[in-house]
Amino acid sequence: MDLKQINQKLTRIFKEEKKRIVFWYDGEKEFEESLSSIHAGDATLLRLDETGALDLKIQIEAQGNNSKYLLYAPWYEPEPEKDWLFDIKLYSYTFHADKASILMGELGLENQSLRPFIKARKAFFKNQDRLDRLKKWIAPDDREDDIDLKMMTVLTRAEQPDPFAILMKILESFCKSGSFISGEESKPWKDIETLGLAPSFWKFMAKTFGFVSESSQGLSDLLIKIFVTDFSNQYKKELPVSLEHFRLTGSAKTMNASVFISQWQTHTLHCKNFNRVSKCFAQKLNMDQILAPLQIEDLVGVMTFENVERRIISSFRDQVIDYAEKDFSTIQDAIKKRLDGYWTNATFDGDIKDNLYKTAYQALITSINLFEIRKKYDAGFSYKSAVGMFNAYTGELFCFDQYYRHFNELADTTEQAGWDILKQLRLSVEECYSNWFMDKLSLCWGDFLESDQGLLQHWHLPNIRNQYNFFKDKIKSDYVKSDRKRIFVIISDALRYEAGKEITERINGKYRLKAQIEPMLGILPGYTALGMASLLPYKTLAFKEGSATLLIDGKSCGSFEQRAAILEGVEGTAVKASDLSAMSKDKGREFVKPHKVIYIYHDQIDAVGDKAVSEDKTFEAVRTAIDELTALVGFIINSLNGTHVMITADHGFIYQDKKPDNLDKSMLEIESEGIVKKHKRFLMGKDLGTSDKVFSGNTRQTAHTDTDMTFWLPKGTNRFNFVGGAKFFHGGAMLQEIVIPLVTVSEMKGIHKEKSQISKVGVSVLG
Repeated sequence: MDLKQINQKLTRIFKEEKKRIVFWYDGEKEFEESLSSIHAGDATLLRLDETGALDLKIQIEAQGNNSKYLLYAPWYEPEPEKDWLFDIKLYSYTFHADKASILMGELGLENQSLRPFIKARKAFFKNQDRLDRLKKWIAPDDREDDIDLKMMTVLTRAEQPDPFAILMKILESFCKSGSFISGEESKPWKDIETLGLAPSFWKFMAKTFGFVSESSQGLSDLLIKIFVTDFSNQYKKELPVSLEHFRLTGSAKTMNASVFISQWQTHTLHCKNFNRVSKCFAQKLNMDQILAPLQIEDLVGVMTFENVERRIISSFRDQVIDYAEKDFSTIQDAIKKRLDGYWTNATFDGDIKDNLYKTAYQALITSINLFEIRKKYDAGFSYKSAVGMFNAYTGELFCFDQYYRHFNELADTTEQAGWDILKQLRLSVEECYSNWFMDKLSLCWGDFLESDQGLLQHWHLPNIRNQYNFFKDKIKSDYVKSDRKRIFVIISDALRYEAGKEITERINGKYRLKAQIEPMLGILPGYTALGMASLLPYKTLAFKEGSATLLIDGKSCGSFEQRAAILEGVEGTAVKASDLSAMSKDKGREFVKPHKVIYIYHDQIDAVGDKAVSEDKTFEAVRTAIDELTALVGFIINSLNGTHVMITADHGFIYQDKKPDNLDKSMLEIESEGIVKKHKRFLMGKDLGTSDKVFSGNTRQTAHTDTDMTFWLPKGTNRFNFVGGAKFFHGGAMLQEIVIPLVTVSEMKGIHKEKSQISKVGVSVLG
């Protein structure tokens, strides 16, 4: 502020603001020699260094209320308790002309002793943007440390004036390239050093973590100590000798290290930087080598380094592989803890969508579930009747198929990401499922199929609905009820029972929806044309003479259009699931309005699995099917006002990840001239006869056809050929192929509806 500005300011204070007494403190004595040039109107200029406090008070009182005074002091404004003129100052005006005082006024700082500090930080205030952003944080009673902290908040653009927040932003600046490089140029850190705030930064680091340093190299030293200290706080035993000297000291300060790490990990904007920095220091410390000899149970609570996750997963994998006579409870408890931890919920750089650590742990849990149920049936399977075994499958044995599918899904995810940590476990899972479960299951079930009194000769089970009675029992009976507006039937090609169970559980987790599942005894041979036909309304179902072409009431029914035409006879129609899902709410309602029965055909599993080029993606297709079918049910009920929905299938399937060999191929020499249809899991024809190498039957019993069509099925999981793929197959008599899911979905009403609603709850932070 120059003399002209000072004179203008003082004149305005006395004349316009009508102040009578003005104190002017000039601690730097910047204007002492220019006092003769100061013109404050009719105010009297008095120097406080030339007039005693008592004399000044007497003079002011003697002159009365009309006299005006400019009281100049060539020193800084004293504290109130040391100010002899404080009583006069209470009804006076205090004027400052130095830059520091003006800045303090702009910032709203009340402590006048801060002027030297503000002057020392003048480089910071040269930038108007920095000054404006600092104003947001400053409080009137701030001290020097408070202001320094807030200046660093401005320089780093931290979210708040807090040492943790500032440190996170500084570290962010070293991660611009996608990895942490301590030698990389950092503008925030450079500004802190250039503007003289580095000593203050280290002062805060000492106060927070007990760490002392004077250089940017100290950042690496600080970080390595923070990481090692956090590791130590979570590790159950004494630190390895190679890490001990990196540990911070002081109980409160060591806990601050873990508090900082925790806040860093859970910060949505900075967590990826934590991953990068943690990875860098894990490499510097050679953590893989340090972790190798440590006991796994002592590491279960450690979330500091990613390396710990890999070490634990590898150890648990090896223990699970050796599952005989093993109690998995300790491992299961540890996995639950790890799944709630940082690394299994972290977001990483790159294109990988899934958290591979979470995926690996879920795979371990699934394999444990598989091995535990295998131990439960260690002696194999034994049932008194076919219906007893059928019910055992729908009650629990289907879990073998579900656990196997889930594990392979998870293992595929890790392997596709280039991580083969589950490779050996996958072999154990395959051995358990394909070589033990499927063999034991096929032997036991096969005993109920053969002989003159076997199931193939009398294809029905007590209290189990046959698939070929579906329309008569489920649709026609509901169709005639007056309270039913319309019925939606979703038929998903190759949706097997265990997938139907998962859909049921998924739907029951939805608000307002209730799902129930029942098993049906599927037709044989279980292939698409026959399975789809058996679900339609018909009086007669027959094969065209000399061929495998199916006729319903004398009409062809093999194509989508032909099935739609048959449904017209019961005020129904057919639509593809993809077409219905693509409709808007209004268009969908308009489409279903004229019909009472809507068959919706969905083809995901069979379309993928029944081709050699894509059969490896079968379980991925099942997951997609479950997602699509769940969404489709929601669309029908929420958008189309559907109240009654059924999900079923034409047939099931078997999938084994192992490549088949000659032992999986039937040794039967196929020479019959009467064959009308060849398939890897069945042969159909007229009067095929019998053979002890195959199961034989007639569709008149197994599909309720009005014409005779004999068939042969390879025993167990064998196939006649491997054409069109060999891992995915259907058509035979294994339970996975012939247990058909029937999921019935309805909308809840009244109190049941309210109980199903998921409510949001408030969350408060403790501590």
